[in-house]
Amino acid sequence: MSYGAPPGPGGYGPPPGGYGPPGGYGPSGYGPPPAGSYGAGYAPSAYGAGALVVYSEKSRSTAFLLSYLLGYLGADRFYLGQIGLGVLKLLTCGGLGIWYLIDLILNALGELKDSDGKLLRPPEVVAGTPTVNGNHVLLAGVLAGNLGIDRFLLGHTALGVIKLLTCGGLGVWHVIDLILAATGNLRDAQGNSLRWR
Repeated sequence: MSYGAPPGPGGYGPPPGGYGPPGGYGPSGYGPPPAGSYGAGYAPSAYGAGALVVYSEKSRSTAFLLSYLLGYLGADRFYLGQIGLGVLKLLTCGGLGIWYLIDLILNALGELKDSDGKLLRPPEVVAGTPTVNGNHVLLAGVLAGNLGIDRFLLGHTALGVIKLLTCGGLGVWHVIDLILAATGNLRDAQGNSLRWR
């Protein structure tokens, strides 16, 4: 199969005619943006869907600590302004412990909302460049804090092993780590604070 000789010194020549700029865009080739496109400064965020999150004035740290310490009495639901659920939780002793545990997990994941349907305000302490998800550390502390899993997630391997061998410092270290994580004062191995949401 033969393609023939390559073109001479003039190359392939000019492109075929008949293809001008699209209509309606003026002489410069650019016109107004199409309808429905983003204008200047209104592009979606690179971190998600671009919607701003409106947080409640209620603190997630306070709600978590109330849920952990007095959740079986419904104190967390009273704090969130959900009086009916608080009374029900009080009368059932936290749903015989099941509702208590579910609320603790939902709060650790940051999914509990106040009576207006707004997400609770996360801890605002920021140091360094947060990379470790605070929700995961808090959930690991709730479910397996006595085994040191939260410390392993933070990169504190030696402290994780000590916490494992002492059963969370006989429970005291476990509670202290939960309080530190919930208030945003627990740091990873590089000294960075936790990343919330």
